[in-house]
Amino acid sequence: MVERLTDDVFVSIVFPAFNEGVRIEETLSKWIRFLDEHYFDKYEILVVMDGCTDNTVDIVLKFTDRPVVPLIYPRRLGKGGALIEAFKYSKGDVVFFTDADGSLDVDAFRSFMYAIRFSDLVIGCRYFRGSEFINGLPFYRLLLSRIFNCLVRLLFPSLMGFYDTQCGAKAIRRDVISKIDRDLFISDFAFDVNLIYSVLRHGFIVREIAVGYNHVKCGSKISCGLLKISFRMFLSTIKLRLYYSRFRKLLFRDGILKNLIGFLMRIIS
Repeated sequence: MVERLTDDVFVSIVFPAFNEGVRIEETLSKWIRFLDEHYFDKYEILVVMDGCTDNTVDIVLKFTDRPVVPLIYPRRLGKGGALIEAFKYSKGDVVFFTDADGSLDVDAFRSFMYAIRFSDLVIGCRYFRGSEFINGLPFYRLLLSRIFNCLVRLLFPSLMGFYDTQCGAKAIRRDVISKIDRDLFISDFAFDVNLIYSVLRHGFIVREIAVGYNHVKCGSKISCGLLKISFRMFLSTIKLRLYYSRFRKLLFRDGILKNLIGFLMRIIS
């Protein structure tokens, strides 16, 4: 049975950020105002600057007089790699992460904090009845999203009941992270599947909740090179499936799978 969290938990908010100079200042300002009003001194914000080549770092450093922790990495880590690093440095009893583009309204944070009281991992869903696309995904994004979801369900039957593994907003308990951190190794956008499946494999409770979603087209990283990103996610999902297969020791011990996937990644780069 999940132990209910109290109201005075300390929460870590994480933003993975790659070249978010256009919108990171507005995002941080909005979240700080909200958290100051509702959570007082019971929060921290970690911004993982993932190989940024624009002015993202300079903007984030302006907020260091607030509870903002800048994590600066000169080389690209990928979304998953950035979140794995954030998990290491975060101090919260609950770690909540979301996209830096402002696609999730800050008020939705309340729903995650309520649901995490009775769950171990809470994931947002843009496709539930009650969810709302304030600005809808373009058709090609929606189509690829649903195709990927079908692939995930096919490879991981235990994820059959989840409609939106890729929503950027999720909340997880600190004690759960400490139990699964060795199984988190996917560095790209397929990290979400890695996280959810690992939590379930350890017997924890995952809950999906409806969220409103505002597709922000300006500066979107996924819309640029979407087919390459999709193919990388496909390879990473196959890699994850093999990690939990009977061939795990052979493929991962001798580096066969790593070399093969690395070769395929270089072909599409």
